[in-house]
Amino acid sequence: MSDIVLVTGANTGIGLEAVRGLLRKGRTVYLAARDTAKGEAAVAELAAEGDVRFVRIDTTDEATFQPALDRIEADHGRLDVLVNNAGAAFPGNVLDIEPDVLRLCLETNLHGPVRLTQLALPLLRKSDNARIVMVSSGAGRFAFFEGGGGRKVLSGKPPYGYGLSKAGMNVATALFAGALKDEGIRVNACNPGYVNSLVSRFQGTRTTAEGAEIIIDLATTDSPATGKFFEYDGSELSW
Repeated sequence: MSDIVLVTGANTGIGLEAVRGLLRKGRTVYLAARDTAKGEAAVAELAAEGDVRFVRIDTTDEATFQPALDRIEADHGRLDVLVNNAGAAFPGNVLDIEPDVLRLCLETNLHGPVRLTQLALPLLRKSDNARIVMVSSGAGRFAFFEGGGGRKVLSGKPPYGYGLSKAGMNVATALFAGALKDEGIRVNACNPGYVNSLVSRFQGTRTTAEGAEIIIDLATTDSPATGKFFEYDGSELSW
């Protein structure tokens, strides 16, 4: 029986490649995107790879969450894997970020995914092997900022909202993992690396397919690990 997987932010970039890889492993994948036309186009692109279905999820609009989950429940009665991949980069460092920009960043990258996870738990609890994958970033680690903020970024000048949202996702990962451990639901975060995608303004050095590899691994592994943060090569990172 094929695992049922939901991947958010999956019409492009790392998310699209994660869906492709999961289909090739025989999973049934719900490709979620906020833009219906783009999501349906992505499903059409991947249709030859396996059983892929579109659902609309906008992480800034909670009203889109339950209908998508209801569709999965009606089709299968359970969800085996939730991949919280949706996210975006926003301009502004800690000295000048606009309040509305910061709110939108946190809603998109953190609050929305956390709420979706909460609402998905009843379906995940119906799985015999449930996993939650949080697609985080090296920019969510304190070591990133202590080192000056990474590539070609002056100390104190990295995008504040993005780093804050990914640090928050790491906190959420640890807390969900602790809360769900006794139920056997595994929750882990991953860093896909510096990927050449919209988030990096296409400055990244890794391909989207390479970035998706750790997501696919965590979504399909039988490892009992939970509450961990994994580098793109599978090694464990400190928070």
